[in-house]
Amino acid sequence: MNERETEVVRYILLQGKTHYEDIAKHMNLSQRTIANVLDQIVPMVKELDVKLVRRPNDGIYFKGDLDKLRNDLSLSSSSSSQSKGGRQRYILFKLLLNSNSYTLQDLADELFVSRSTVENDFVAVRKKLNSMGIGVEVSHQGIKISATEDQRRGATAELISQYWGQDIYAENEHGQLVRTINLPPKLQQLFSKKIITLVMDSLTEFIDKSHLTFSDYEFQSLAIHLMIALERINNSSKNEPQSAKTSKYTGLLSETKLLIKILEQRYQHSIPLVEQKYLNLHIVAAMHKKISLSDVKDESDQQKVDDEFKNVSDFLQQKLVDIEPDKELLEGLSLHLESTIKRLKVGLNIYNPYTKEIRRNLPEAFDAAVRLQSDVQKTYDIVLNDDELAFIALHFESFYERHLTDKRLRVVVVCSSGIGTSQLLAQRLETKFNKSLQVIRVTTVANLFNSELTEDLVISTIPISNLDKPVVSVGPLLGPADIIAIQSVIKKLQKSEQPPNPFFELLKPELIIVKSKAENYSQVMNTITKKLVENDYIRDSNQVLKAADEREALASTAMDNFALPHVNPKLIQKSALALLISEKPILWQKSEVHFIFFIGLNNKVKGKMREIFQLINAIIDDHQLQSHLLKAKQSKEVIKILKDWNKGGL
Repeated sequence: MNERETEVVRYILLQGKTHYEDIAKHMNLSQRTIANVLDQIVPMVKELDVKLVRRPNDGIYFKGDLDKLRNDLSLSSSSSSQSKGGRQRYILFKLLLNSNSYTLQDLADELFVSRSTVENDFVAVRKKLNSMGIGVEVSHQGIKISATEDQRRGATAELISQYWGQDIYAENEHGQLVRTINLPPKLQQLFSKKIITLVMDSLTEFIDKSHLTFSDYEFQSLAIHLMIALERINNSSKNEPQSAKTSKYTGLLSETKLLIKILEQRYQHSIPLVEQKYLNLHIVAAMHKKISLSDVKDESDQQKVDDEFKNVSDFLQQKLVDIEPDKELLEGLSLHLESTIKRLKVGLNIYNPYTKEIRRNLPEAFDAAVRLQSDVQKTYDIVLNDDELAFIALHFESFYERHLTDKRLRVVVVCSSGIGTSQLLAQRLETKFNKSLQVIRVTTVANLFNSELTEDLVISTIPISNLDKPVVSVGPLLGPADIIAIQSVIKKLQKSEQPPNPFFELLKPELIIVKSKAENYSQVMNTITKKLVENDYIRDSNQVLKAADEREALASTAMDNFALPHVNPKLIQKSALALLISEKPILWQKSEVHFIFFIGLNNKVKGKMREIFQLINAIIDDHQLQSHLLKAKQSKEVIKILKDWNKGGL
């Protein structure tokens, strides 16, 4: 099995029973792709006396000798580090956890591969380290990284966090919660089994004695930090002097002192002051109270620093005036930002395992977070990375969903049997059809004919004719036949009122550009904005180019094979979508893309943005569609492919 097939099998086994959409979400692939992967898995597991069951309305699961499958998967996983990605991760951790120099031949011998293979792997490793702001020194002694202690720990913790996921297990032993961790085989070689066991046992004892409650993420961060710390102490004789400053650092929480005592007793080694400082930061972050800078450092102007946070709500009210924030958004985002700012002030970053998913599925909310980013950074002197922005985006998404337009059909109830019967009927309608019907008023026949009929549907206990809106006649007690009649009318009305996705109205043929030759970011944006100016969609191409550059500088809009550049709606004269397709990949910051969707939407289509992004996300997920689009030669062909695909005919 390849890596993708192995991960899908592993996920199904862990879940017991699952569904296409769950696997697709976990793997970040389309359901169509998952179906193809499952087709490949069927004959493989059959050889192990296992059947892959796929039943509609039931689920996807394995049936048969599952122990044999798990054993085969375990054997496969033990050699997973020999995959390209596995080797590169191993080299990354080796360099981050040690200050020693390693020759390419040393690494090749450890990985049981050729030197040329490691040379190719090192190109990707170096690129990854550079993206983290970490340099690489190459000398006759070998390769080593140039990084501060903070950089080493931050990068290592971030990378290990990506493995945590479903490799953390919890069980109840004698009334006590015990957590264990199962790192990939090659990482277990980097962290000795003794240290992994010691860390987990120490944390179990600490939680029991301190009576603190840790979320999975908080527990994860602390465990990872301790593994790194103890491994670094083990290698201290070989390491360079650690760079963290301790002269001004004095305060330790009582909880931190307790954990240090437990560790020193179990480890039979004193914990250096520099390690105590890092440990204290993690305890502060994990404790369920407001973070105060006095908990972690000496600050002469402590009062001044704390006073900053009293104005977070006022700051948000000023910066979010355009979207008219409600009380819930202001309160929730204020609390989140206050905690975030203080955490970042003491040097604690957070890893968000759902960042990519949030960027993909909540683009409007993520963009709102990006627009706020610059002002927050400038005002509070911090840096918000994509993981932080993704958490902030969730607050905006909740706000948007609270204020979504009610799409239920509006109903007027007419009843001649008296007010009691009318109210009973209205109540039963709202109970039975609460997701599709909204009872606006209850009235008599006389009042119905003497007032303006603004509702979508009339539900009446007496037959009524000659109205320009549909009428359903029902009994006052709303029997089974009445319910079926109402359901039938609802389906017809919803089908007739379903507007076409505005995506196709806004995707203009004159703004579809097909290229066989690759261009760089600047060339692409110049080509697109020139077309927009020529067709009167924007007035000033330089202004739009500058705005797009500023937006990309905050957070790249690249996703898989796509980039989705966009600017402030005020710069768009007429709403439109532009699409540039390149047969050869275009370098978009640090990503390579084939498709550029310029999202040129002004405030006139504000309410339609969700539908537009939903369709764009579906296009991003469908790799088969993309292969068809890459073969297109002209704009009309592109539009036809997209329309056929949308109708399910591709």
